[in-house]
Amino acid sequence: MSSADLFKKFTLQNVAQIANSSHKEQMQVRHDLAEHYPQLADFWEDIMPRKSDIMLVRCHDQVHCVTLVNAQPEVLFFNHHNGPYIPHLKLLHKYPFILQRHQVDVGACKHVLSGANIMCPGLTSKGGYITPEIPAGQLVAVYVETKEHAVAIGKTLMSSEEIKKVNSGPCIENIHHVGDGLWMNRVLSASHIGAR
Repeated sequence: MSSADLFKKFTLQNVAQIANSSHKEQMQVRHDLAEHYPQLADFWEDIMPRKSDIMLVRCHDQVHCVTLVNAQPEVLFFNHHNGPYIPHLKLLHKYPFILQRHQVDVGACKHVLSGANIMCPGLTSKGGYITPEIPAGQLVAVYVETKEHAVAIGKTLMSSEEIKKVNSGPCIENIHHVGDGLWMNRVLSASHIGAR
């Protein structure tokens, strides 16, 4: 399954296991996140307080979600096949500087929100914006012109320069977007799963 299809039909039925993590696992997750998101150094205590326990939620298709052990364990980050941790969109909305951004024109909005990959013309047309010097294979926030918050998180399939030069075909793989299954099922706890 490609990353683009991960959360298209994600429901609580996709959750395989919810369990408190061992101290070693928690330390590893915190280390991996701090290494991958150094720009959050001053905010970790707000996002994942040191005294809070982390819960790893294992889902089908090799998806792991990171939540805190509390009454409303909201997904903060997730990964696929043990790849890098990706922030949940709601966390990105709170800390928009986590990821660099590309912007699509307003006409591309409905396609992005349906889970489609982002096409070059959506970025190169009037209303679109390409942040310079982003390489292929990097996570980016996808914004829509006139909108304040990111509507998707994707992985670049081309560099910024290639997007401008090629100006055809898909250039960002849409991994997580507003309205997808992870957006709609952000709270993952045993009580919520038991109620499915």
